[in-house]
Amino acid sequence: MFYISPKKNYKKRIKACLYMLFFMLPLLVGYDRKKIVQIYNQEEIRACWISYIDIQAILLDLDEESFRQKLSYMYDNVVANNMNTVIVQVRPMGDAIYPSSYFPWSTYISSKRKNPGYDPLEIMIELAHDKGLRFEAWINPYRLSHNDTTTNSFKGTKYYEIFQRYTIEYENSADEVCLALDPSKEEAVQLILCGVCEIVNNYEVDGIHFDDYFYVPGMADGLSQSQKMKNVNNLIKKVYYNIKCIDSDVSFGISPAGNISYTMSQGTDIETWLSNEGYVDYIMPQIYWTDSYVAGDDLTSMFSNRCKEWTELNKIGIPMYVGLALYRVGEESEVDLGWCACNTNLAEQYSKAVAYGYNGYSLFRYVWLEYDIASVELKNLNMYVELNIAHSVGTSVYSMPH
Repeated sequence: MFYISPKKNYKKRIKACLYMLFFMLPLLVGYDRKKIVQIYNQEEIRACWISYIDIQAILLDLDEESFRQKLSYMYDNVVANNMNTVIVQVRPMGDAIYPSSYFPWSTYISSKRKNPGYDPLEIMIELAHDKGLRFEAWINPYRLSHNDTTTNSFKGTKYYEIFQRYTIEYENSADEVCLALDPSKEEAVQLILCGVCEIVNNYEVDGIHFDDYFYVPGMADGLSQSQKMKNVNNLIKKVYYNIKCIDSDVSFGISPAGNISYTMSQGTDIETWLSNEGYVDYIMPQIYWTDSYVAGDDLTSMFSNRCKEWTELNKIGIPMYVGLALYRVGEESEVDLGWCACNTNLAEQYSKAVAYGYNGYSLFRYVWLEYDIASVELKNLNMYVELNIAHSVGTSVYSMPH
């Protein structure tokens, strides 16, 4: 499928034509497309996820000047912590933090779903690039709501009636009503594609990023895993192709849950994505455990084991970045003992991930950059990053501080 909407940026039209040429050339002459189109920038990615929760807490209902000031402070904090990328949740649940032709305004940027009088996404990208940060637009593709409150909110928009015929209504683990676009319906696929193309066409994003919510528990539980994967793959392949047709420089990556068996049960066909071109430019598993994890009567190296498992699935060398649980530092857990046992978890985890071939990380989530409980962990992670930058060696041995 090939889709390009009317657009203002004619450079992207030229790139689209070039990509179509490069895509077809291997079929015509048998040439290795890898030598023509570089899948992704191999620079180390050090990212911060800025979620809808962060946006609501810091950027909700602001005038433009206040929005710019607070956002600038957030980005300065990201840069101060040696990161070069922000992954910002621009579509949390069937909504948008920018003027969209397909989705309502998000209540996390405008509590009354009203145009704030400026384009938050345009400013987010502008300021990110001004500060030397890459900007990836984070989308939750299927979710329209996640509890009774957000379901009632979405049902109050005109979009509920429009989407209803290709929407699944289900109950979550708390017996609350939730809504999601139905991955089996082509109308839902087309809607998601239009939303992605709208962003890539109209904004100078560096990437499109999907999170780990595909078939969540309660949503079409009677469907087989293979059918879930077929439906999700239909979307993922079309998203990848459409992005590249518009702008081959824009990356497409996915951040699945770190538990491989669980994430596959959601319809996340990571074996296919990591064995074939044309699905993703990178994968970023959320490996949110330490190496002091209690499993039965044993202490298990959960982080290292899962890092290795993901690496072993990667048959064609797709770039891999590790999702790190900044939000768990200092946590007292009866099962995952490492978080409160030391303050070098993130540094040690990234060091181990590098040894397994990962070339970057993302921290979940922004607001924890501002919390005192995370300050020492961040200091130690930054020390590791700075030593590696200074020596220009991504696999250097790092002696952890005590």
